[in-house]
Amino acid sequence: MPRSSPRLAFIGLLLCVLAGAAKPLPAQEDAAPLTATETSENGKLTVTVEGVDGPLRDNVLVLLELNRFADQTAPEETRLRWLHGRAEAQIREALQPFGFYEPVIESSLSRILGGWQARYRIQPGRPLRIATLDVRILGEGQHDPAFQQAVANIPLAQGQVLDQPRYEQFKQGLERLATERGYFKARFTEHVIEVNLQAYEAAIRLHYDTGPRYRFGAITFKQDFLSPKLLNRYPRFKPGDPYNANDLLKLQGDLNGSPYFSQVQVNAPPDAATETTPVEVELEPGKQHKFSAGAGYGTDTGARVRLKAEQRWLNRQGHHAEEELLWSPIKVVLGGKYSIPGQDPTTDAYTLIAGYTQQNYNQQDYEQYIIGGGWQRQDGKWLKNYSLNYQYEEFSVGNQPRTSALLLIPSLNWTWIDADDRLYPTRGLLFGFELRGASTALLSDLDFAQGLLHLKGVYALNDASRIIARGDAGTTLISQGFENLPTSLRFFTGGDASVRGYAYNSIGPTDDEGTVIGGKNLLVGSVEYEHRVWDGWSLAAFVDSGDAFDGATPDMKTGVGLGLRWRSPVGPVRIDLASGLDRPPGDTFRFSFSIGPDL
Repeated sequence: MPRSSPRLAFIGLLLCVLAGAAKPLPAQEDAAPLTATETSENGKLTVTVEGVDGPLRDNVLVLLELNRFADQTAPEETRLRWLHGRAEAQIREALQPFGFYEPVIESSLSRILGGWQARYRIQPGRPLRIATLDVRILGEGQHDPAFQQAVANIPLAQGQVLDQPRYEQFKQGLERLATERGYFKARFTEHVIEVNLQAYEAAIRLHYDTGPRYRFGAITFKQDFLSPKLLNRYPRFKPGDPYNANDLLKLQGDLNGSPYFSQVQVNAPPDAATETTPVEVELEPGKQHKFSAGAGYGTDTGARVRLKAEQRWLNRQGHHAEEELLWSPIKVVLGGKYSIPGQDPTTDAYTLIAGYTQQNYNQQDYEQYIIGGGWQRQDGKWLKNYSLNYQYEEFSVGNQPRTSALLLIPSLNWTWIDADDRLYPTRGLLFGFELRGASTALLSDLDFAQGLLHLKGVYALNDASRIIARGDAGTTLISQGFENLPTSLRFFTGGDASVRGYAYNSIGPTDDEGTVIGGKNLLVGSVEYEHRVWDGWSLAAFVDSGDAFDGATPDMKTGVGLGLRWRSPVGPVRIDLASGLDRPPGDTFRFSFSIGPDL
């Protein structure tokens, strides 16, 4: 019972697999011939291979020595005939890894006008099938769910045609898995394919002894500007935990994503004597101070300018701060934030804020001063924000005289996101809600409670088309009269991010002079269809509808339009032309422009 180990066949086969050369062609009833020609003063060589397709043809061409002269000058006749004489054996070797051991090969070599023609017509014959499949995981890995899943999903089965490329790929997959999960002493105790040509069947025996699983050793950080207590909160593993390369990649990514470092290098060399992997992290500090500036234009705000300063670390505990100025013709915002890393410094933080905002727009004016603090925490897919802010606001809306309110506002803002890609998802869902309020019993001038829901979904119909839907709903309860609620806490809609086809904050209840003064309640919905037309460019059609209102029933304003999308590195760039169907205050045509992630 011969054991198949055709070295030449596997050399050619692995070249195809590793280099991506063995790329299957569409199945055909009679494969089209592959022809290569080259003209020269000594004639040309034409090589034609028929009857096989896809990976079989690719492997034949790799092992067929004569094919190396295709597209080149034909060798001298003696050598040419010698190579042709070896062709049949080489073709047989090339077919064996795919389970074909009984091919019928018709070959010919003849002179043609201007050179030579070598032709090989192959009938692969009946395929040889797997009769015995004995795959075992030994050592600690036999209890590892990752190895159990790999064996459960093995691409080989009894009764299946022998496919040695799949066998080799499975072997390589086991070795990769062992390396990723810390089985650094893993080895194959048996790996053999036995071919019985009399019974015309194959037996595969593959036994992989993973040996022991290494554990993480001591974790050290090489740096001199941050507290070890802070850095030790970054790893999601501790000494003694089973080794997993993904944990190291996560650690490196989290450190790179922090504001502190310019360079991060994580080393974990295995120690065979202790069966551990000590982790050494080399850190280079980044620039302690960062300044940035930007200018832009928004169809809601007009021209705008942004200035920002950051102090990336203020002490060894990793505290950091930032100050920002935003200016546009309708609003000025000046604020600062002081942040203290939480238990998980990648997601959790305590913050102190102070800010000033002034808005002068369509008689929806206010001037606000605010101080406060908050806590942000990541809980699975939930991002949870809690805050307590003390704000003083002077405001005037419509023909209402200027008044003021002093409020202590506790609030929470939870957002849940599940998406395959945050920038440009083909499947994604966002759900969020906000609750806030104030009480005269707690240092405030009025009693109110407010809630707001957000929902947005993205669903790809196919590779070129997506549906994007969103909705917002909010309500306010107030006991002292709505006219006492500050402008910044009222609901307005209309604009690029709500109902396109209408100007910013142009939809809502009005006073006697027709000025929009905001409402207690909010309801907005949108549906958009997007279709890619070329590379990163898409066309979109959309319908938006919404209202800010005081009573129980909204008077929905609807806008429709067309848009152009470009898939930029920072998220979709959106250019829209929309029309408000309900006028006033809808526009016949309104241009809008926005940039940013879909979710």
